[in-house]
Amino acid sequence: MIRENDKKHKKCPPSAPACANCEPPKHPCPKGVIVNCCTGAGVNTGIIAVPDLPPPETPISLVCAAVDTTCLCKPIVKVEFNCNICFSNISLSPVSLVFQLKKSCDNGQDIICDNRTMARNVDLSNSPNDSFAFTFCDCNPCPGCCTYSVELISFEVPFGESTVTIFIGSPTIKTIAIETCNTQNIDCSSDISLYSAATGTHIHQNAKCPAAAPVCADCEPRHPCPQGILFNCCTGAGLQTTNLCPATPLSLVCTTIDTTCLCRPLIALDFSTIITAAIPLDSLITLIFQVRKSCANEQDVVCGNWTFARVTTDDLILSDSFRFTFCDCNPCPGCCTYTVELLSCRTIGVFFNPFAGTFSINAPTASILAVDTCPQS
Repeated sequence: MIRENDKKHKKCPPSAPACANCEPPKHPCPKGVIVNCCTGAGVNTGIIAVPDLPPPETPISLVCAAVDTTCLCKPIVKVEFNCNICFSNISLSPVSLVFQLKKSCDNGQDIICDNRTMARNVDLSNSPNDSFAFTFCDCNPCPGCCTYSVELISFEVPFGESTVTIFIGSPTIKTIAIETCNTQNIDCSSDISLYSAATGTHIHQNAKCPAAAPVCADCEPRHPCPQGILFNCCTGAGLQTTNLCPATPLSLVCTTIDTTCLCRPLIALDFSTIITAAIPLDSLITLIFQVRKSCANEQDVVCGNWTFARVTTDDLILSDSFRFTFCDCNPCPGCCTYTVELLSCRTIGVFFNPFAGTFSINAPTASILAVDTCPQS
């Protein structure tokens, strides 16, 4: 049954694909959004890698998040992944890890979306941590419930090393599904059956969150409505250093969100910055960041640590971007402030100084999405 006011929805021009390079429409309406975010357990026991060893027969699953785009009109899905990586027993040598993004939909079809490689010239005997992140845009997802998962499919270690142990910590995936046509008048919470030949949208049951189903669990299709959403972001003043490491922990940027009016809130915190360093040749610079959560009348909580580690090779000055995502799946409703801090910094080089050189943290930016995980009628 198609309701009268559903017929009045604006239609996307059939010749304009979601990812086309076209002039944007004037005065667009806000779009419906569905967000999911999950942090996996990681690989804490370590992966033993041997030179010239073939890749594992079975990919190593790291983290997954499900999103149901049934209630979105002509959806587009953005997938973001990040993790911490730790190596042991390795000298100054190239190392590469290959990650795979796979999509599994409720029609039983698995699709390999993309492969991404982390390649580093690393000397991590004294500071064995680094981070890795990537973003993928799925411009033509089929309507329905799909699970996006990230797997480690292969790794290469330098010839001559006996063994290398690889640890992967805090693997986090975030999915953002947004409709590219406006559908403000659709009420997904009512029991309806609606089919639109123009968009392929099919809605046929109530959208209710089972109380026992955790936010980050594998889901079966429930056809959720676009969620209520809160957003906040802030850019800090940044940090310019001399040849001394500043007193730490040092606050870089913070942002506040109040989830009191959200139903079973889910929070995704994104942090990004540009780091520039001038340190001696063949030196390793390591910066460790942490996220601290402060809520009203509660003790501060440290949510996790993320590491930036780079080695200078040809140039004395390096500049690189750094970003990570933190997923808070079970926040207490209320007003909380999330602060990104510089926890420690050091360089290890030919002279093994505690710190030598200078670095800057430019435009540190934190943004928060807080969403309902249950639709409210």
